[in-house]
Amino acid sequence: MIQSLPKKIVTCLAIGSILIPITNSGSMSVISAEKAIVSLSNTYYSEVTAPILKPVWSAQLAILKKDRITGQDITALAENGKIFALQRNEKLTAMNAATGKKIWEFGSGLAPLFTYSNGFIYGLTRGGSLYAVNEAGKKAWSASITLPKATNIQRLGSTIYVTQEEQLAAVDAVTGKIKWKAVEKSNNFTGLSEVMESDGVVIRSYLSQGALTTAGLAAYDSLTGKKLWDQTRQWMPLAVKDGLLYSITNTFMMDDDPVNRKVKVSVFNIKTGELKGERLYKWTDTENKDGVYNYNGMNGNAFLDGKDFYIFQGSKFVKYDFWNYSAEGKPVQTWASMVKEKDSPLNQVYQQRMLFQNQDKGTLSALKLGTGQLVDLNIGENPVVQTDLFGNVVYSGQSDGLFHAYDMLTLKPIFTVNTGSRNFAPSLKTGGMLMIRTDNKLLAIKLPTSIK
Repeated sequence: MIQSLPKKIVTCLAIGSILIPITNSGSMSVISAEKAIVSLSNTYYSEVTAPILKPVWSAQLAILKKDRITGQDITALAENGKIFALQRNEKLTAMNAATGKKIWEFGSGLAPLFTYSNGFIYGLTRGGSLYAVNEAGKKAWSASITLPKATNIQRLGSTIYVTQEEQLAAVDAVTGKIKWKAVEKSNNFTGLSEVMESDGVVIRSYLSQGALTTAGLAAYDSLTGKKLWDQTRQWMPLAVKDGLLYSITNTFMMDDDPVNRKVKVSVFNIKTGELKGERLYKWTDTENKDGVYNYNGMNGNAFLDGKDFYIFQGSKFVKYDFWNYSAEGKPVQTWASMVKEKDSPLNQVYQQRMLFQNQDKGTLSALKLGTGQLVDLNIGENPVVQTDLFGNVVYSGQSDGLFHAYDMLTLKPIFTVNTGSRNFAPSLKTGGMLMIRTDNKLLAIKLPTSIK
């Protein structure tokens, strides 16, 4: 028998698994649980099971300021067992990659842009000067190039090239002497960062703005900076050989035959820009009659890997011998394309695998050239933020903060790190150490001995 309870007390009595509220009056009423409109379970989700590794040390990196955020920002590099990092006090610091111990500190007011070459770090100050410091932390020279918004520093031979929009500066890598500066008309020239040097000629890629924005090439004398020639509608050279420059021509809105398609490669004299010949790699596409646009960002894409010239031709992709061209020549190999619609080629072949990035998910995939099989190299549980490939290991940072390492060939997990962050930047590796970059922070991971 249930005894009466004081009127000011409201409680529940448990009978079996049913909770019965008791009101002040002592009466009892049963309240049923609310039913879900839909209740679904997924027991087939992917879960990565691997040893958990913890960082052996960590360090803070510079926080990028709004006036310096570009696609080419650099705040850390790994070389020769050392980490060169820009700290929050805008000083450059060298650390032992294995221990995190500071080796030296250099400068002040430095910008998040520097590179390493032949034992020297070349970087930019916030005021737009270029500096050189050797691996021991000793300053070699400084050059006032006045390019505070520079987006790329690159050493080619004995010259450092610095690009900023329509400007290009050449500086002697040993002495710091400014060789020359070139400036293009800004109303029709938007600078890109790609620069190459061959046969005494510097080639730079740019965007020409007008009714149609298209890529082009500008050529300069490497000693004087004198402009030699330019060519619109040309992509960065595929190759330079025997004084000839080979470049794919952008034919968009010039030759858009949807059925009889081709990739056009123009051949120029590298010193004069004179057109010396053209190559046409042709194929026939299926006519689109339903009016539905097939995105397929690969169709017509082409790239050169050594002597192998790969072209994506609709439902197939092919390989030509680039250095044995003939007008009616046939591909030396053809594959049926199993690549998904949103998989964009990275124009790179590694370990007999053609690499792709999915534009929706950002994931890395590989097409095995031996079998034509497409393999997803990101096999984690959550969306991928950052993917890096070193050797045969894929490193993948997820939006849930987990960072996985997989064997690229077997897809077996190797280790996992719980970083506690959703944000990742490109990882660094030197020797047996991996540097995970997340939220302006370095996390140093000692790699298992199985990873070379």
